[in-house]
Parts: sequence; C-alpha cells; structure tokens
Amino acid sequence: MEIATKMETGRRKAKHGPNAKIARICKNMTQDSLAFKMEMSQSKISALELQDEIDDVTLDKLAAALEVPVDFLKDFVPEETIDSYIVNNNDTYEMTQTNSDSASGNDVVQQKIVEKEENIYYPLDKVTELYERLLKEKEQQIEELKAKLQK
Repeated sequence: MEIATKMETGRRKAKHGPNAKIARICKNMTQDSLAFKMEMSQSKISALELQDEIDDVTLDKLAAALEVPVDFLKDFVPEETIDSYIVNNNDTYEMTQTNSDSASGNDVVQQKIVEKEENIYYPLDKVTELYERLLKEKEQQIEELKAKLQK
C-alpha cells in the first residue's frame, strides 16, 4: 500500500479517508459517534476512512460532522507537514505547512507553530555535584590526617 502519491506538480496527493480519521481522532470522536452524527453505520465510516478519494457531497457531510474545513479533508498531507518541520540552530523549532494555490501558483502559509526549547536544570544534578565536591573535601581531610599521623 502506497503512503502518498505525487501529482505532476511534485506535491503528494492528499488522502481523504485517512484525513477524516485524523480529524475524528483529534476531535476525540469514535466511529460510532461520527456515524450517529452522519446518520450512517459505523462500518460505513470505517470504509470511508480507508478510501483515498471520497465524493464531494460525502466530504461536505464529513467536514460538517467533524467541524473541520472541507479543505482539510481534501488537501492535508501529513508527510508534507512532517517534511516541513525544521530545527533551527538556535534551538527554535518551527513548523510551517504550505499548500499551493492552483490558480496563482503561489504557496499559501496555513499554519506556523514556533516553540522555544527551555533549558531545564534538574535538582538531582546539583545534589550529585554537591555530594561529589563534599566527598573530595573529606578525602583531602583524611589524606591530611594520615600525613599528620605518619610524622
């Protein structure tokens, strides 16, 4: 089974069913609850989630039931989002998802998440460092006392 195919433009092709599954899981919905909202069986939802392409009428119903834009179901390609995850040299993590606007050929930025990695100091490291320093001081004192005794 192929994960994603590339269209002539070099972009991977979005898979409608798996996108519906991603949206359903993100909304913490079961197939049963989605089926109830769409007035169809759970097995039909399961079958839809396996399809690469879903007709526009059903996609519109799915988007409404999942409360997501229909463009998400049509255009989202997880692999492109993962590929666009960039780690900068200054420990800033940046993710940008772009989709091509077929009319103008321009890339449209849809999502940008930036987060800064924080340096975390663990108290255990400090305790260990302090213990090692105290241990060295005690060893020095013992050596000094031994030297005095041998005189």
